[in-house]
Amino acid sequence: MTNIQIANSDDDIVSCWETMSLLRPMLQRDGFVKQIRDMQREGYVLLFIRDQHVVVSVAGYRIFPMLHCGKMLYIDDLSTLQGSRGKGYASILLAHLYTVAKQENCQSIQLDSGPTRTTAHRLYLQQNFIISAFHFSRML
Repeated sequence: MTNIQIANSDDDIVSCWETMSLLRPMLQRDGFVKQIRDMQREGYVLLFIRDQHVVVSVAGYRIFPMLHCGKMLYIDDLSTLQGSRGKGYASILLAHLYTVAKQENCQSIQLDSGPTRTTAHRLYLQQNFIISAFHFSRML
């Protein structure tokens, strides 16, 4: 059985760096713990799975309400080490997040995914997600 853990300690957070940096290469390693700690104060939860003492998959989420969908679990981040992909880790995290969302009485699970991440898109579609919107952003 795969053990999903919550990154509560600084050591746990640091151990998630490599896996998270594959998804978020713009992040700086030396500011990673502080950034996660700041986000945790706002409700962010960082989950991880270890295999052979290596963090192979991570998921970060928050729960909050929105007018368009009610209370939701929003998946900020979902990443798996390159050599560990295809082994079901992301699916295990998604199943766990589904359980959390149900326990928290959420109406939906939401996420955004970059347009070139077609392998991830296949996983989300297999997990019964639908493409429900375009996401627009403007840098300031």
